[in-house]
Amino acid sequence: MAQEPEVDQPKKKLPVIKILLGLIGALILIALGAGASILYAKLTKPQEDNPLAIVIERGSEAASQKTGAKTPDKGKVEEPAPTGKPVPSREQYITSYFEFPGNFTTNMRGSRRFVQMSIGLATQYDKRVIENVQKHEVAIRSEVLAVLAEQGEAEISGVENRRRIQDQIRDAINRVLLQRTEFGGIENVFITALVMQ
Repeated sequence: MAQEPEVDQPKKKLPVIKILLGLIGALILIALGAGASILYAKLTKPQEDNPLAIVIERGSEAASQKTGAKTPDKGKVEEPAPTGKPVPSREQYITSYFEFPGNFTTNMRGSRRFVQMSIGLATQYDKRVIENVQKHEVAIRSEVLAVLAEQGEAEISGVENRRRIQDQIRDAINRVLLQRTEFGGIENVFITALVMQ
């Protein structure tokens, strides 16, 4: 009986993709381990080398000095705690500004001269106040011009007079907004340019 020749069966080879994925995964794990080791080493450095630890240590020393508690002596010379007024804590709102396009120009009362003014507004209410100003700009311009037309030359000169005019314009704008939208909301008016001729 003749023996059948042995036929070499091809060895099963792992696909190249699986090998590459395995190598990449191993490299990622090694990199993560090295990164974690470095991070751990930096976080556990002695306090002299770690500025964050020094700040935390000084903060805890200052807190214990205020309360009268004793901090453990670590061979350091104690520095006096910084003193100063605490910053007051209060709610802060965002201020929105709007400047009217173009100028307001009108004659002054009892004079042949005229005044030309640019005006900006400020509010800490939401954007609807500025939208209302833009929507009712024609009525607001009319009211602002009426306020300006009532001013004489002497009433426009000087810082205090201009602040008074700003308050009058603010009140006039809020009146228009109250009539048209039932809410004013303009808190400040600014004169951004002023020319008298």
